[in-house]
Amino acid sequence: MAHKEFEHWSDKKKVEAVTTYLVLGKVGLTAATTGVPEGTLRRWKFEPWWAEMVAAIQADSDQELDAKLAKNVDKALDLIKDRLENGDFIYNPKTGEFARKPVSMRDTWKVTSEMVDKRFILRKQPKEQANQEAIGDILKKLAVDFATMAKKKVQQNVDLPSEDTTDPGSPADVSSGNVADSGNPVS
Repeated sequence: MAHKEFEHWSDKKKVEAVTTYLVLGKVGLTAATTGVPEGTLRRWKFEPWWAEMVAAIQADSDQELDAKLAKNVDKALDLIKDRLENGDFIYNPKTGEFARKPVSMRDTWKVTSEMVDKRFILRKQPKEQANQEAIGDILKKLAVDFATMAKKKVQQNVDLPSEDTTDPGSPADVSSGNVADSGNPVS
């Protein structure tokens, strides 16, 4: 049965059309697969329900993928933990047995840096933003430390007895306006 361009389509057929389009990516292939005319599919793509359905299907797909990836990530992390704690397997030709050799610092660093980078990505936190936040935290801590040091310095200066031990020609005397050679104040 050939469908007319403006025929009423069931919700089930619309869902089929959207999911087929998401898999195939081409209107022509979707039309051939679902039996919905190309013109209807092109019109549907601009309807609000199409975008909502695409978002819902992609969200469901993302959740399924996340669950699968989580299982694989857990397995990989268990292997990494084993290697870091017990070392890599190496074959000893003299004994004919496998032994464990501690993981090198370079390999440990690579694994750690990659895992941290991926963690930021998974949290949808760009590396630059994370670095800026870390730098901001460090700067705040430094500001607090400098303020504490400044308070201690002021406290030490208050505790010291004040003695005027400057020479008449010393820089301190010049800055006060007195110059030893000319006797005239500097203006």
